[in-house]
This record gives sequence, C-alpha cells and structure tokens, in this order.
Amino acid sequence: MLKGTSLILSTSRLRLRKPVAEDRNWIFALNHDPLWLRFIGNRGVHTLKDANRYIDNALVHFENHGYGLFAVEDKLTGKPLGMCGLINRGIFSAPDLGFALLPQARGQGIGGEAGEAVISYARDTLGVTYLTAMTHADNTDSQKLLMKLGFKKRGNLFMSGVFAQHFFWLDLKTRQR
Repeated sequence: MLKGTSLILSTSRLRLRKPVAEDRNWIFALNHDPLWLRFIGNRGVHTLKDANRYIDNALVHFENHGYGLFAVEDKLTGKPLGMCGLINRGIFSAPDLGFALLPQARGQGIGGEAGEAVISYARDTLGVTYLTAMTHADNTDSQKLLMKLGFKKRGNLFMSGVFAQHFFWLDLKTRQR
C-alpha cells in the first residue's frame, strides 16, 4: 500500500483505498483505455496534471458525500487494478456503483470481488438500502457483472450529452449477505 493512504476495504485478494497523487500514472492510463473512452467517455484527463485534478475531485467527492471511487490494488503486490466505488450522480436518490479496471485486471473476477466489497460497505457501514448502476447499452461485460452482483435491469436512461444507458437497481434490504 502506498505511504499515507488509508485502507478502507479489504478482500482476500484486494485492497480498496482512497486514491492518492501517486496514482496519477495509472489513472491517466485508465482514462485513455479504449474501453473507458467508448463506455465511460472522455473525462478531460489529457495530462498527468489532469490526472491529479481527477484524484482531487475524487477526494472531494468522499468529503462531500462520505463515499466515492476507491483505488483497487492487488493485496500481495500493491499493483493498481482499477477503480470501484460509489458515486453521487445527483440524479438518483441512491448512490451509484461504478467500476473500471485496467486491461490486465479484466477477466479475473476482480470486478466482482471489488463490487461485493463496495456493496457490503454501502449496506453495513453506510446504511444504504439500495444502489443504482448504469452502463453503456453496448457494455455487455459490465451488465453481466452487475447482474451477477444481484442488480436488476430497470430500463433505459437517457441524459443530455450521454449515450443511452441501461439502468440497474439493487435492493440491499432483501439481498442475501
């Protein structure tokens, strides 16, 4: 774990923590990944300075809402794997689960493991009773992961300036622990 970071969540293979300035290189790389650009979109991270701003904004989100996007890292090696956490989108009455993995972390169950940790954190620590999630209509891998995590598709979401999204819902009151 990077010096000065605070451990928030831990699983058998992963640590999830608040992002820090030292994450800027892999956050820059993640923001330039073709799947990120296709399914999440350009978030204005064109330089390492922009990556630092992205991290600062993520930390402000934690301060303002009590939750945010965690940096996900391999517990044994400390290598970054991606991000997973909760986002206040301002349009939903519940936090929204978000995740994105670096290419080398995909297809290994990391998204599911990180997602389970964040869902448990939302329910058991934050007292959240339901979560939302949304994916690009063509992002079938993320849709499958959400359904594996127990989310149910509730329709489509249309927002100005954003491609049509599939909208998902997870009731934490009835979800098995």
